[in-house]
Amino acid sequence: MTLFIRVINNYMSYIRYIKQTRPNTDVAFFSPTAEIIAKMDEYQTAGKIESYNLEIISENNLNKEIKIIFDNVNSFDEFMDEELIIASATERTTHCTNNSISYSLEDELV
Repeated sequence: MTLFIRVINNYMSYIRYIKQTRPNTDVAFFSPTAEIIAKMDEYQTAGKIESYNLEIISENNLNKEIKIIFDNVNSFDEFMDEELIIASATERTTHCTNNSISYSLEDELV
């Protein structure tokens, strides 16, 4: 059964949401570096990322969402194993902690 579920997941898009809430508008959100964006573009060119949006901002300017749609869970796993991405996750955690920004990671199969 596990193999069957894994095979099915390979045909479904995988969405990663990174949501941030800052205490006020004087605090800067964490944003991906140019190197991260270049890596995302590389994955998109290869067909492993279907689309991404880095700047979904709420009306009150206190919430930001990043949405990345991968072609399947394998592409997501490959992306998350990249050293550059691992380092960026650490930088995001540090930035959010130091600036009292709460954040969450949410995933969805579609």
